[in-house]
Amino acid sequence: MIIDAHAHVTRADYGSIDRLSALMDKHGIDKAVLFPGGMIDVRQMSQYVRGAATADTDQIPNDLVESIFTKDRDRYFGFYCVNPNSAGDSTAAFRAAIARGFSGLKLAPIVHKFALCSEGVFELARACGELRVPLYSHVVFSPGATTEKFGELAKAFPDTQFILGHMGFGPADVQAIEVAATCDNVMLETSGGSFMIIKMALERLGAGKLIYGSEFPMQHPHVELEKIRMTAGGEDFKKISSRNLLSLFEQRKLPQSVELSQ
Repeated sequence: MIIDAHAHVTRADYGSIDRLSALMDKHGIDKAVLFPGGMIDVRQMSQYVRGAATADTDQIPNDLVESIFTKDRDRYFGFYCVNPNSAGDSTAAFRAAIARGFSGLKLAPIVHKFALCSEGVFELARACGELRVPLYSHVVFSPGATTEKFGELAKAFPDTQFILGHMGFGPADVQAIEVAATCDNVMLETSGGSFMIIKMALERLGAGKLIYGSEFPMQHPHVELEKIRMTAGGEDFKKISSRNLLSLFEQRKLPQSVELSQ
């Protein structure tokens, strides 16, 4: 079994579920974890990174994700995205979303511009630990949302499982590897990561710490999967391409029916 652990879906054609589904069928990807997309136009990512464009912080299309996975629970999972700057309301909405069948939490510092060690994030991380669902976030080059701060957050909540997106920040974030090495509750998601940093992480951490994702539509699911095939074979490939993610999901009862033996 192969699961894409990080695919965004949008209402725009370039990131549509039909486009993702066709790529999955073509390249033998069995399931995907869907994240709400469209808050930024990833075709102009550099504009957001350098502050020349502003994200749509008001509309988080969680409803789009939910409408997809509720129609096909055998193929799709969904992560719920919130703005931590709205603390209490966001936590309540997240808890309700998990009760409806969402599988984890997505934080987006490039969109909502928050500090990882803020009270709002602490409240959400605490909720993830209580609900036994993973917290996914990427990091950015700003003082409050760096790889180092991600590690501090993970250490503050040892009962919460964290997924650090895109192998950290930039093409070779060795600090991300150190965070995963020193925090039992941190795994690294591979989308957008360079071949070199994925290989280094596999050698240092072992396959049990990595999770395959594509970052669709910015990245191509097949291209990202080939990085894993080129660095890991046999049981290691199975762990990275599905089993590690499923081990996180199995910590709570999910509506999806999934067998680890596949």
